[in-house]
Amino acid sequence: MFADVAGSTAMYENMGDDLARERISRALDTLISIVRQYDGELVKTIGDEILVYFTDIDQSVFAARAIQEAMEDDHSTENVGVSIRIGMQYGSAILEDDDIFGDTVNVAARIVGMAGARQILCSKELSFMLKNTELINGMRPFDHLRVKGRKEALDVYMFAWEDDGDVTNMATASSFTNPARQHQSETLKLTYHSNHHSIPRETTAYVLGRGKDCDMVVDGDLISRYHSKVEHRRGKFIITDQSTNGTFVKTQEGQEIFLRREELTLVGTGFISLGHSVDGSDENLIQYYCD
Repeated sequence: MFADVAGSTAMYENMGDDLARERISRALDTLISIVRQYDGELVKTIGDEILVYFTDIDQSVFAARAIQEAMEDDHSTENVGVSIRIGMQYGSAILEDDDIFGDTVNVAARIVGMAGARQILCSKELSFMLKNTELINGMRPFDHLRVKGRKEALDVYMFAWEDDGDVTNMATASSFTNPARQHQSETLKLTYHSNHHSIPRETTAYVLGRGKDCDMVVDGDLISRYHSKVEHRRGKFIITDQSTNGTFVKTQEGQEIFLRREELTLVGTGFISLGHSVDGSDENLIQYYCD
């Protein structure tokens, strides 16, 4: 299980380093205390999150629910504005030198990255291993996750720890029964230096940058080694900037959008420029088309 303080970056920006660090540290202490009450083992604290493991699946979900309930019921000044997101996976792992490794840990990290504030997400495998009827009834299909090295997408479930009336009904483009699935983007086509690249929906991450091991190598003084990545999520192609100088996207309507450590859904056709504003004469300009 990864339990992460949601929106910690904004907390640091709005509160200042000292106050934000104090509130996050206090929240993590609460999480660790609850985990131990349910026989969980703390592996480590990583910045604004904790990594823990359990040997009992039901206890892990009970602990996750207790964490959310504790944060929800805590109206103290110190914890105002602090929300937790949780990602969980079931499977074997390697315990070594007071740390834990393996595919199970990596998938849990990917799952918590999908979670929003106050959400508990887990894999289908974990959901189907539960024995407690109350916990089983609280599980809901949530989304699909593309994991590198796996042919099939991973089914992700959400545990509805709130009363049903407080849970928002979800119908995303990638939900299990949503008819909107027929409108999903199947292929993203990129054109660079007259070369055409087709990115299928099965792609977990397509990296653009000047690093020689990138999927698309783009040279330039303002371009980072691993500048941005494209992935298929929830029926859409998403571009995420992970650079120093940002990524610029110009849509077919002529609107230019600047991304810095942010993401954007690519729709229709347009242009992508790494490191500087879109310029039609730039030899490193990338054209995109969503099919």
